[in-house]
Formats: sequence, C-alpha cells, structure tokens
Amino acid sequence: MELAVRLAAAPTRAIGLMKRTLNRSLSTDLDSLLEYEAAIQEIASRTADHKEGLAAFLEKRSPKFMGR
Repeated sequence: MELAVRLAAAPTRAIGLMKRTLNRSLSTDLDSLLEYEAAIQEIASRTADHKEGLAAFLEKRSPKFMGR
C-alpha cells in the first residue's frame, strides 16, 4: 500500500516512459536502448510535471504532479 501511495503521487507520465524503456530493454541492444532513452528524456523534459518537479526542488517543497 505504501508503494501504491508513492507511485500515485509520482509523475505518472514519467513512470509510463520509464516502463516503456524498461520493456524495450528486454529486446534490444545497448546502443539502440541508449538512443531510445535519450529520446525519452527529451520527451520527459518537456512535460509540465518536469517543470513542476524542478520548481518544487528549487522552492524546497513537495511537488504536485498532475500527469501532464
């Protein structure tokens, strides 16, 4: 239950991207996976949740992720 609560409060878009990358890691070589991960990082860095995470860190507060 504790893990479920933590995951529910996390940036859901980022978790989805991580799951995609993990699934791909099971069927591809390292070089291809690193290229894919770089593309995923770019996508993640453009989300509203990423901006919220950075702002919360700089303001020393807990983030309020919205899944965007």
